[in-house]
Amino acid sequence: MKNKKWIWSIGGILLVFCLGLWIAPSISAKDLTEQEANSMVLEKYPGDIIKTTKTESEYQIEMKLETGVYVIKINAKSGDVLSLVQTEKVEIPVQEIPQQSSNEGKEPIIEDKTSANEPTEVSVITIQEAIDIATKHLKGTADSDDTEFHQIPGQTPYYLVEVEIENGDDDREATVQVDAYTGEVKSVNWDD
Repeated sequence: MKNKKWIWSIGGILLVFCLGLWIAPSISAKDLTEQEANSMVLEKYPGDIIKTTKTESEYQIEMKLETGVYVIKINAKSGDVLSLVQTEKVEIPVQEIPQQSSNEGKEPIIEDKTSANEPTEVSVITIQEAIDIATKHLKGTADSDDTEFHQIPGQTPYYLVEVEIENGDDDREATVQVDAYTGEVKSVNWDD
């Protein structure tokens, strides 16, 4: 009978210890510093940080990227991207195309008439755009059957594109990760 009491006592102590280890990190987790938050955002979105502000649970980072000015909200503890909103659009000058004798097969140039100061939600690139980016990056081929869209809560959505590179007897395949917001190639994993 005494052996059972010892076993129950030791089991209870181990249970309390394990619960303490499991709960303690979430209670004592410190917020990221402003510098750490800025570094995490710069890793995902290369650009210039204009301003960083912190609320109780998130950082709001205003950044200038190639396509405009964005406000990126990230979780103050984990650094996960919560939202990405474009606040200003960069006006890209339209280059004149030399006139040709025939205009057949040419598409007209359409100007964007939306206000540059109007905040807009950033949309993800299309599956075809992701395929084009991945195949151009590796100089290979891919199709939509070999492409998957992933949107994990708290992370930037992305595409995984399987690209085939034909090189005679040495054909290779790679999986290319393409950022669904920016179109940037994030990683390339070669199949064995």
